[in-house]
Amino acid sequence: MTTVEILESLRATIQTYKTALDTYTDEQFAHQQADGGWSLAQMYEHLYTTANFFFLANTQRCLDQRKGQLGGEKNDHGLNLYKYGGFPPVKIKIPEALRGPEPVGKTRAEYAPLLDKIVDDYAKMAQPVAQDLGAYKCIQPAFGWLNAHEWYHIGEMHLRHHLRQKAELEGYLNR
Repeated sequence: MTTVEILESLRATIQTYKTALDTYTDEQFAHQQADGGWSLAQMYEHLYTTANFFFLANTQRCLDQRKGQLGGEKNDHGLNLYKYGGFPPVKIKIPEALRGPEPVGKTRAEYAPLLDKIVDDYAKMAQPVAQDLGAYKCIQPAFGWLNAHEWYHIGEMHLRHHLRQKAELEGYLNR
């Protein structure tokens, strides 16, 4: 996908998340399953923090040519991710060693502007990513060495991937 196509897909996915915010009560948004699964608020927090502090941050690192290297390859998981244009339709368990603290969700009202910020930040980065030669790469623990375009794209894929979790969590709500 081109950066323009990635940005358009990201905008559509973000709009899905934004529209859904108005369909939940505050209680539904904060409700956490008894089995320790995330609430919708925690999922939204995860989406916001990973977009800004992981995917876009590593895209920028590649553009700045810092904290990475020239060259490097994707592993088999990374090759499949880009071959199929998305994450597999399964729950992905992050290894304990790579897992950070559980996300702490904000209120529903706080997420609309944060989601807009993701779109704005992606829009600002589209042209520099499109112009990047792709030689400089930063490591992605699960997928191998990714260049700026691949980091930019994986963020969009990640947002789409969580639409399945969103639907699952909505299924638990008493609507």
